[in-house]
Amino acid sequence: MQTAPPPPSRDSAKAVACGLAAVALWATVGSAFKLTLRHATPIQLLFYAALVSAVLLVVILACRGEIGHLIAGSPESWRRAALLGLVNPVAYYLLLFAAYDRLPAQEALALNYSWPLMLMLLGSVVQRQWPGGRDIVAGSICYAGIWCVATRGDVFSLRFGDPLGVGLALASTVAWAVSWIAGRSDPRPPVVALSQNFLIAVPVLAVVVAVKGGGFVVDGYALMGSAYVGAFEMGVTFVLWLLALRYATNPAAVGNLSFLSPVASLFLIHLVVGEPLKTSTLAGLPLILAGLVIQNWKGRRGRG
Repeated sequence: MQTAPPPPSRDSAKAVACGLAAVALWATVGSAFKLTLRHATPIQLLFYAALVSAVLLVVILACRGEIGHLIAGSPESWRRAALLGLVNPVAYYLLLFAAYDRLPAQEALALNYSWPLMLMLLGSVVQRQWPGGRDIVAGSICYAGIWCVATRGDVFSLRFGDPLGVGLALASTVAWAVSWIAGRSDPRPPVVALSQNFLIAVPVLAVVVAVKGGGFVVDGYALMGSAYVGAFEMGVTFVLWLLALRYATNPAAVGNLSFLSPVASLFLIHLVVGEPLKTSTLAGLPLILAGLVIQNWKGRRGRG
């Protein structure tokens, strides 16, 4: 008689190793976005990155012996994939890459990293629950940082360095928060869900590229950069993060590793892309992170 597989084991060392690997890879993608966008349009970058990610995720499912879950997906699971896939990866990454295309990478990074705050705000609306005092304090600190980055330090003005770029970056946080909230009720296994979402997204993006995305012909730098983004922003790194949470004895502690990513990414953008670090970014990003830490600390206390 076949027995059920044992529950996943907890191993703090493996959790930290997987978590740090994921954070290290995520820290590189801001630079990869900016460098690749020198050779491709945002839509071209997203199409090739999504294609690579879809292939890798299917291979990962096959290696895990879970490809049957993908093949035997119910019509309902594919309908859900069609809906969620249009939000993330299609809308989210189009907005994000368009923001990176217009803004300095350090500004797009800092603004996009405010997505947990947007998640809290939208979650409060969905649950019809007014944010608590700590959430309001955290949000105020976070948005002070956003204002500092968006105005490039001219905080007493209403002038943004690139209003459209700032709007695109903040809109990407809305798309991510919507996909996160919708994904909470998703019954599909996480890697299967992500694979289905990307398999739906690829043909949609192909149509967009063909119609108004600049065409399919790109140079080798664009292909290499897109492949890197597809592998290490969208594909393998997500699986590493899931493994980190699976092995963790304290998932909240592993989650805190994610705060290392924007700091490391900022300095990689300076070293690899060659952007001089702006005083407004060096002031604004710590405020954004401080607000998120306050919000996260409140969440851990609530679970304790």
